[in-house]
Amino acid sequence: MRLIFRWHYKFIILVIVALATACLWADDLPLQQGLLWQISKPGSTPSYLFGTIHSEDTRVNQLPTIVNSFFEQADSASFELLMDIPTLLKSASAMFFTGEQSLDQLLDKNMYNQVVRALNQQSMPADVVKRLKPWAVIAMLNAPPAKTGEFLDLLLYRKAQQLKIPTYGLEKVEEQLRVFESLSLEEQVILLQETLAQLEQMPKIFDKLHELYLQRNLTALMQFSTEYMQPSHSHHDQLVKNFYKKLVDDRNVKMVKRMQKRLQEGNAFIAVGALHLPGTQGIIKLLQAQGYQVLALY
Repeated sequence: MRLIFRWHYKFIILVIVALATACLWADDLPLQQGLLWQISKPGSTPSYLFGTIHSEDTRVNQLPTIVNSFFEQADSASFELLMDIPTLLKSASAMFFTGEQSLDQLLDKNMYNQVVRALNQQSMPADVVKRLKPWAVIAMLNAPPAKTGEFLDLLLYRKAQQLKIPTYGLEKVEEQLRVFESLSLEEQVILLQETLAQLEQMPKIFDKLHELYLQRNLTALMQFSTEYMQPSHSHHDQLVKNFYKKLVDDRNVKMVKRMQKRLQEGNAFIAVGALHLPGTQGIIKLLQAQGYQVLALY
């Protein structure tokens, strides 16, 4: 099962990297700093919004006391997805072609060999690479190699279960997968080309993302993303914009809608990728537009 966890979170980490692009086409934003936010309305019990990064870095996984306190005392815990076995199995199986289609048929020889070499460094054999869909390769290459499989979101989910805190998913795995499956194979290949073009820079990129996350500077995270997520070819701009609208803005609206019941109940702990929070279309602004006071606590 650990292999399934690893692949699932490589898929999720792509979402996190992509979320950082939300500001690529946004106006200048005020500073938004903080990972833990209190959500309140007059007459209701406050709830708490926590920005995560899908990482196994020990600096990330050691929760600050204030975050841990609100989490352990919560009446419910909501995540982007419920990280149960059926969800993980669906995520893993969706990454592969069925039937006769294969990755080597879609890519030219040089590009395919580059993918094989890159994934071989993550201990993935060539016969498995051959069956992957292009979007799945993108997901895997946009994540540092997993070592333990102990990611922050998974740790929180497991802890909620241990504490017998009711858990909820803000999305279904089919909805997240649909964002990728809605891309044509040609569009997936284009985005894979963009990924391969900056592959050597990925370790430095993830180091910087972790650094800014630990500084709790959401605005800086978004600004940093503009330095490396711009398409290498200008004629790909519209494709990237449309894709990330589905991946970011549309999902933010959906998640805010689905967290309403938990917010009405009060004392909810909601954990989503940190870069869902900031920006003009981010969860913080969407909640404020609905009359909630959103205050940074940490």
